[in-house]
Amino acid sequence: MNIPFWLKILFAFLPFLWLFTGILGTPLKTHTVTFLALLVTTLLAFVGWQADPALVGISYLEGLVMAVVPIIWVILAAVFTYELSVKTKSINKLQNFLSRLSPEPAIQAVIIAFGFGGFLESVAGFGTAVAIPTAMLVGMGFSPLRAVLLSLVANSVPVAFGALGIPVIVLSRITELSLASLTQAIAWQLFIFSLLIPIVLVLISEWKKLPPLSVWIQAFFFGVIFTFIQTAVAIFVGPELVAVLASLGVLFVAFLIRFKAVKNDLVDISSSLAPYGFLLLFVLLTRLFPLPFLKAFPFVLRWSFQEHTIAIEWLTTPGTLLFLATLIGSLFQKASWGDITDALKQTVTKLRTSMLTIINIVIMAKIMGNTPMISDLSFALAKATGPLFPFFSPLLGALGTFVTGSDTSSNILFGRLQRDTALGLSLDPVWITAANTSGATAGKMISPQSIAVASAAVGLHGSEGKILSRSLWFCIGYVFLLGVLVATKSWLIIGH
Repeated sequence: MNIPFWLKILFAFLPFLWLFTGILGTPLKTHTVTFLALLVTTLLAFVGWQADPALVGISYLEGLVMAVVPIIWVILAAVFTYELSVKTKSINKLQNFLSRLSPEPAIQAVIIAFGFGGFLESVAGFGTAVAIPTAMLVGMGFSPLRAVLLSLVANSVPVAFGALGIPVIVLSRITELSLASLTQAIAWQLFIFSLLIPIVLVLISEWKKLPPLSVWIQAFFFGVIFTFIQTAVAIFVGPELVAVLASLGVLFVAFLIRFKAVKNDLVDISSSLAPYGFLLLFVLLTRLFPLPFLKAFPFVLRWSFQEHTIAIEWLTTPGTLLFLATLIGSLFQKASWGDITDALKQTVTKLRTSMLTIINIVIMAKIMGNTPMISDLSFALAKATGPLFPFFSPLLGALGTFVTGSDTSSNILFGRLQRDTALGLSLDPVWITAANTSGATAGKMISPQSIAVASAAVGLHGSEGKILSRSLWFCIGYVFLLGVLVATKSWLIIGH
C-alpha cells in the first residue's frame, strides 16, 4: 500500500500528540495513556510503514529489557534507599544537620534546595528532590508557596545527571552516540545555568528585600563550586557521579564554612551518610578505577536477534551498585530485617504504575526508532525549521519533561528525533541531542508531576495553577537562554 509522505508524517506525529493531550487533557492515568500510545504506535507501524512483525517483536523485547535495566532497576534502588532512611530515621538526622549550616535564610535555601535537593535528585529522584526540601524549607520559616517555588527552580540543573546519570546513559543507548561526548556536551550547555541557579534562589527567597552583598557572594561561590565539579567530573569520569559529586561539593563547602558550629554533629550523621559513601566507593571501583576481575569478567548478558543485540550490565549498572550500597549502609543504620522488607514493599507499591509507564514509553520509542517513523518525522522537522532548529531543540526536550515528568522519558521520546534532525541539517548530532537533556531540565520545574509532589508535601492542594504561573517565567527564561546558546554554537560550527 503506497501511502503519501505527508500522511506518514501525520501518523508519526500522532503518538506524541496523544501523549500530550492524553496526559494533560484527559482524566486517564499516565500508564493508561502511554499504553494506548504504544498500541497506536504499533498499529501505525504496520499500516504506515508495513513493518516486519519480527522487527516489531524485537522492538518490544529491546524496549522491555532497556526499561527494566537500567531504568526501572535504578529507580527501584533509589526509592528503596530513601524509604529505608525514613524507616531508620536517618533522614531526619541529616535534615537537622543541614538546617544548621547557615544562619542566613537565603543561603539555607540554596543549601537545602540546591545542595541537598540536588543530591537527592542524583541518587533518588522520583519526587524526593522536591518533596523533602520543600517540607524542610517550610519548617525553617519559608511560606509554603515560596518553598515550593525554591525547590522547583533548584530541581533543574541536577536533573540532567539524576539517578546516577540514567538520563544520559539512556540517551546514549537510544541514539547510539558516544556516552562520554554527550556527557561533556550537556555539562558545557548547563555551565552558565549551574552558576545562575543559586543566585536566582536568593532572589526568590528574598523577593521583597535585598540581602547583604555577602549573601550574593556566597550563593555565587556555591554556584562556582557546583559548576566546576560538574564540568570536571563530566569530562574526566562520566555521567554517573556528575550530580552526586557536584551537590556533595556544595554541601561540603557549606560544612567547612560552619565547621566550628556543626563539627560535633558529624558522628551523629555518619550512619545516615553510609549508603552514599559506599555508593561513591562502588562507582569509583567500577568506573574510574575498575577492579581487575571486572575487566576479566564483564558481567554482561548478551542476546542477538538478526541485526539487533541486547546487553544487560547486571553487576555494574547503577541500580545494582546503589542497592548493594544501601544494604551495606543499613548495617550502620541498625536497620532490622523488617525495616528492609517493609521499605522494599513500599517501594514496589509506590512505583507499580510508574514502572508500567516507563515500559510503555521505552517500547514505543524503540518501535519508532527501528522503523522509519522517527527518521521521516525528523526529515519533516528539518524542512520546517531549517537553520533555526538548534534554537528550538531545547524546547523540544522541555516539552518532553513537562508532559512525562522525567528527563529520561523525554530523552527516550525525542533523543533519536533530535539526532536524526541534526544529521539531516548537517549539524553536530552530539551537541543537538545533548540539548534535549539540557532543555529537559528546564521543563522539570513546570512539570505537573513535580508541582503535585511539592504542593502535596506542604498541603498546598488546589494551588497548582498559582505555582505553575510563578515557575513558568523561570522556565521560559531558562529555555530561551539555552536555545540562544545551543544555536550560537551550532551556527559558529557551520560557519567554520
